[in-house]
Amino acid sequence: MKTLVTYFSLSGATKSAAQRIQKLTKADIFEIKGEKNYGNYFKAVAIGGKEIITKEEPIVTTHIDHFEDYDCIILGFPIWYGDCPRIIRTFLNEYDFSNKDIYVFCTSGSSGPSKALQTIKDLCHNAHVHSAMRIDNQSDDEIKIWLQK
Repeated sequence: MKTLVTYFSLSGATKSAAQRIQKLTKADIFEIKGEKNYGNYFKAVAIGGKEIITKEEPIVTTHIDHFEDYDCIILGFPIWYGDCPRIIRTFLNEYDFSNKDIYVFCTSGSSGPSKALQTIKDLCHNAHVHSAMRIDNQSDDEIKIWLQK
């Protein structure tokens, strides 16, 4: 089973969590980058809010070679407005996730991943979407147990 840890990060917290998961799983790693510069937290809140209202799908500028070779995708992002950032929707619409296992992790100061997990299930209805975890101070063992669910 070939695994890919992929993530979108603004402040670096999600990137750090992705690198930690990659180290634990020995998976490949890929950063989702977009055309927009979301800048600092306050700028990102404004831009992210506008994207939600307008239902915009921001342009993704990085692309995965040989996506079809991966069986398992571990997808991470910060929670914006209680859900995944709109750039995640663009990313999910770019690839065929049919019959792939998807694990979701997020970083957030307060919100959990339940709404984002449902969004991913709705967009990837032919995938096997497993549980989601908000990564903050979990032990390596807790992360490994989550990935075995």
